[in-house]
Amino acid sequence: MLNRIKEKYRLHTCVGISLRQDSAGLSIRCCKVKLEKDQLEIEETWEVDDWELLASNRYKDTPVALHLDSRQILIKETAPMDLDEERLKPIFPSYDVERFYHAQLQGESKQWVAFVRKDYIVEMLDRLMVSGYQVIKVFIGPFVLDAILGQINSYSDAYTFDGHSIHVSGEDKRWQDYRFGSEFESRFALKIGDHPIKPQYLTAYATAFSALMADYVPEYGLLIPEVEEQHQAWLEKQKFKVNLVILVAVFFVLLLVNTFLFSHYYQENMALGDRVSNQQSTVQDLGKLEGGIKSNEVLLTELGWNGGVSKAWLLDQIGYSIRQFTQISLTQIQVNPQSKGMGNTVIQQADQIIIKGSSPTLEMLNLWLRELKNNPWIANVSIEEYGNKQQDETMDAFTIKINYNDKVEGN
Repeated sequence: MLNRIKEKYRLHTCVGISLRQDSAGLSIRCCKVKLEKDQLEIEETWEVDDWELLASNRYKDTPVALHLDSRQILIKETAPMDLDEERLKPIFPSYDVERFYHAQLQGESKQWVAFVRKDYIVEMLDRLMVSGYQVIKVFIGPFVLDAILGQINSYSDAYTFDGHSIHVSGEDKRWQDYRFGSEFESRFALKIGDHPIKPQYLTAYATAFSALMADYVPEYGLLIPEVEEQHQAWLEKQKFKVNLVILVAVFFVLLLVNTFLFSHYYQENMALGDRVSNQQSTVQDLGKLEGGIKSNEVLLTELGWNGGVSKAWLLDQIGYSIRQFTQISLTQIQVNPQSKGMGNTVIQQADQIIIKGSSPTLEMLNLWLRELKNNPWIANVSIEEYGNKQQDETMDAFTIKINYNDKVEGN
């Protein structure tokens, strides 16, 4: 994962500009290359012959790799050796580290060294800066072509195009010979991979390619402090963009997690609220029953019958037995109910309790009755009705009758 992120920190687009200035005049060849999903794509090539036309181009917000190919570049051929200031003097007597930059390529049995004046480099960089371009790499000489020779459709060990003639060894593809002249032109159409390309744009493509693939190809660019600073600035800008995308992605994931947790706990809270509401309804129902019981006790006192087992104790036992069956609702409890006999006489049903209410299922009602039967004060319990026997009753309405023992102790 970390390696993938580091790959994103690389530059992914670059304009290669190859500036050729000779007796034929000024020619500025440009090639825009894009790196996407480990694939390089040549997006556009174009050519202008003056600085004003270059300044009007629309790719000023893209980093530029510059290649200089003009009379100001001196190329020397020598035997392979480790070069330092003392060894460069014999090759180029006018060489001064304060006045010149140099680049080199070591071939199979030869070595080529390119020299350029620093003030010329400064002049070209200033021209590009005035035109609105920001240069991140500078190359001189043909050495930058070394990185792309293997991509060109060639059927031999010789490459001839746009004034360049390069011969390489058959095994390790190291340079054996290099020549430059107007007579060296390609005899067939050129391609980079499967992409056709005109010969004059090959150096511009190689320049952009070497800038984008700097970590994977030999370094033939000049070490110019100002250019290196510009290169680092572009890399930091790319790194900032990638980090910003990663940060937004992380915040998005956190937002999704937060939304999921909120939804989960919200549903938990709603379920808890429903359970509390059901319990409160049961408490309210019991409160209503207690109020009715007290009213009935008053009536019993008025009737002069207030002996035997405590009616409050009986109701307390009934309430205690129903504690686990919260879905059963009680609407009426009659202790020793009264009925009318012949001649409108009132008959007292002693040692009997009539309970009315509602239960969602008959099974739940039977479970409650089994719980009731475990009490020693109950002699018998039976279901009198279940369902809407009358028009004003619901489908889950019930009526049960309890015969109790009036001699229960401990009440």
